[in-house]
Amino acid sequence: MAESIPDSSAAPIYYPRPESAEQPVRWSLALRIAFRFCFCYFLPFGVAGLFLFADFLEIMKHGTFLNTARFDPWHAALPWICAHIFRVQRKLSILPESDKLSGYLQHLFELMLALAATVVWSVLDRKRSHYRRLYAGFALFLRFSLAIVLFSYGFDKVFPLQFHALTPSRISQPVGNLDMFNMLWIFMASSKPYTIFSGVMEVLAGLLLLTPRLEMLGALFALPVLTNVFLLNMDYGVPVKIVSSHLLLVALFLAAPALPRIVRLLVLRQAVPPIVPPQLSSRRSVDRAVRAGVAILGVILAAISCNAAHSSYARRLAAAAEAQKSPLVGMWIVDTFSAPSTGSQSLFTAKLQKEYRVGPGTDHWLVLGVESPKRMAIELRDGEQDGVDLALDSRTGIALVSDSDDPDWKAKLTFQTSGNGLLTVEGTVNGIPISSTWHRKDLSGFRLVQDKFRWIQPG
Repeated sequence: MAESIPDSSAAPIYYPRPESAEQPVRWSLALRIAFRFCFCYFLPFGVAGLFLFADFLEIMKHGTFLNTARFDPWHAALPWICAHIFRVQRKLSILPESDKLSGYLQHLFELMLALAATVVWSVLDRKRSHYRRLYAGFALFLRFSLAIVLFSYGFDKVFPLQFHALTPSRISQPVGNLDMFNMLWIFMASSKPYTIFSGVMEVLAGLLLLTPRLEMLGALFALPVLTNVFLLNMDYGVPVKIVSSHLLLVALFLAAPALPRIVRLLVLRQAVPPIVPPQLSSRRSVDRAVRAGVAILGVILAAISCNAAHSSYARRLAAAAEAQKSPLVGMWIVDTFSAPSTGSQSLFTAKLQKEYRVGPGTDHWLVLGVESPKRMAIELRDGEQDGVDLALDSRTGIALVSDSDDPDWKAKLTFQTSGNGLLTVEGTVNGIPISSTWHRKDLSGFRLVQDKFRWIQPG
């Protein structure tokens, strides 16, 4: 049989070779400096991702944020940095990783440290030709950190927890009085399927990041997912813009080796060689064992995250079902509201008057949105809402009312309901006696509650 003659015009086929058989590698000077800077800048944020995951578990378990002040050095260092390095004289709210001024100054200082460390590193290690082994370990660490953060955000949406439910107070509030943050929260809460889909995409990106041979696909998949998250935070004023932007930058760093190949393949229509990931160790068995161990640990943490979110969601559903047993829960529209004229004294303190732009005579209540025996929203005639805490005695109907925005504001009210959907509220508010009557509003009459998915629109 005659041998077939290979077609010399065909595009070359590239096969990955073992590291030991490769020619000596030398990165360009720009690539080496860029890697040094990315390593110095992203390493602290990768560590912060582990704390973000721990914070998520704390919230799911106890409903409170983790007290990071005990082990976060920024809480102690930021006041000095802001005052002595950036010369900020006024008192700042010290919240690391936040969108407050202290958070931006923190990251500006981290940027300065990373640049300084890059310069020193480049001088001391200028003869090194590449960082393939260090890159392999660092990328593995960042993929793990990014994945567990995606699990935290993702499962918080897979089980619709993050955006809460459409409570009476949220449904009654006029759209024109909503800020962008609450507009986004109601938008997401009004469509559970879309919220769940968003969470599934984040969880899927995390799983791909941890799966051997699919980690680059995971980084590419995370790019549009995190771009969407970042743009929502930017455009709707969600105060986690620093965190979401850095998550996006980490995903971009991990996907960077594939981006030029995608341009060559899809835009320039050129043949591209496969990506040969550098090994963590010269021994392949060690390399595979470490990667498999990280993947298994990641899946275990994904399962823990899923279980924590599911348990928290089950508790929230149970609490909502228990709250519905109270005859007070629901939306109440005012029929009559009387309070004696007291000149300059208002139903609200001076601080709350300024916040809600009300004063004596304009501070009467229009709607009560009672979410549970522990929480209620008071809607004023101008559409502003004040969320207050209740300490309700279900036997007597007497409630002590307080406002976390102003501890000086207090009220003591007596709630009496009747079987025909009427409510009487009497007592004292900020030292002023009030008397009012209300009728229940059926929430099922709102279009936002009624409207469901349909393939064919009516008409």
